[in-house]
Amino acid sequence: MKTTLNILILLLTFSVQGQISESWNLEIDSYTHNSSNYASNFPPIETAEFSNGDLVVLSQNGSLARFKNSGAIIWKKEIETCAQQRVIIDSNDNIIFSCGTEITKFDSNGKIIWNKDYSNTFSKKYLTFDAITSANDKLYIAGHFFHSKHLCQLSIDKNGNVLWKTKFKQDVDYEFSFLPPKQIMVSDNTIFVLAHHYTKSNSFLYSSNLKGKKRIEKNINYKIKKIKLLDNSIFAIGHLDNLKDKLIFGKIDEHLELSNILEFELPRNLEYSKNSTGWAGNPPTKEEYEEKYRTAYDINDFEFYNSNNLFVVGTSGGEHWILNLDLQNGISWNWDDLDNRYFKFNTKYTRRHHSLHSINKIGNKYIISGISEEQNDHEERSVKYVNLFVREIKMEK
Repeated sequence: MKTTLNILILLLTFSVQGQISESWNLEIDSYTHNSSNYASNFPPIETAEFSNGDLVVLSQNGSLARFKNSGAIIWKKEIETCAQQRVIIDSNDNIIFSCGTEITKFDSNGKIIWNKDYSNTFSKKYLTFDAITSANDKLYIAGHFFHSKHLCQLSIDKNGNVLWKTKFKQDVDYEFSFLPPKQIMVSDNTIFVLAHHYTKSNSFLYSSNLKGKKRIEKNINYKIKKIKLLDNSIFAIGHLDNLKDKLIFGKIDEHLELSNILEFELPRNLEYSKNSTGWAGNPPTKEEYEEKYRTAYDINDFEFYNSNNLFVVGTSGGEHWILNLDLQNGISWNWDDLDNRYFKFNTKYTRRHHSLHSINKIGNKYIISGISEEQNDHEERSVKYVNLFVREIKMEK
């Protein structure tokens, strides 16, 4: 049975001075790009942790680097880039990199152990791998086929050999309604797959056994963005819908039902003075704007502080965003920062979009990755200046 708690926040006055302190910031890549939905379409930067606390970072610009949790780079190398890529660390501290239909296994020093292309694994064409994880000394992968309703799953051994494979249809009416897989995880001898898309207000959850059989599919009427494991239970976070004015959090049961759902109204973060320019026609009045436009948040990741508190990262109105959420009492503090360290332009034609992409807890501190995008519509209308970074911060509850 579902229990829903609505927490309405009428006035939010947060003071986060002293709540967040930055230990170091590591710039991974700086480059230009011309995609209109760059950070929304593809993960711009990802991190994974070695057993000794070191980290590996993968950038959309083709950088693969290992660094200490003090921020010192151990090694960095350039690799092939592709639109859909992922990086994980397996149980033997090897680096697993997926790119399109290829998987490359590196040792901890960045040396290639093997590289294999799985494009002919299925008879169906236009395969892309979307998510990958490691468990039981095996790799588990989820993907999709372009312009199709089909998803696929497969497992490969430590040498890259396919152990089993399967494909199945998503329960949607049309190909353009399809939601690609975004995350795969293994828990309690069960494979879980989360599928969502940044333009859709729903999501899909799948579960199967370790052979890809006994599958359950669940269409969730929420925009689930991330699932994580805590104390052998799986929890989900996301938006109530595409309006993105409410955050939802819940527990996923064995039947993929989302239970114990909590809703939290997010504070207004769209200001008329900052967003009334650049309209194609006549801009709305201040009264019209404030009635219709309230929030613009994107949840990308979360990390538990304890079983009752968590930190959420993403973007708030185009700024880096961290939220401290108390599941019993609501929002403790809400931080969205105008990070000017990567500013290139400063004119009325300048547009910026900043986002925190991931968060991982290392000891009593947190490693976050993010992106800063900037463009000048007066000089170079289609060119985005991109900076990808990893930084360590300390946060107080």
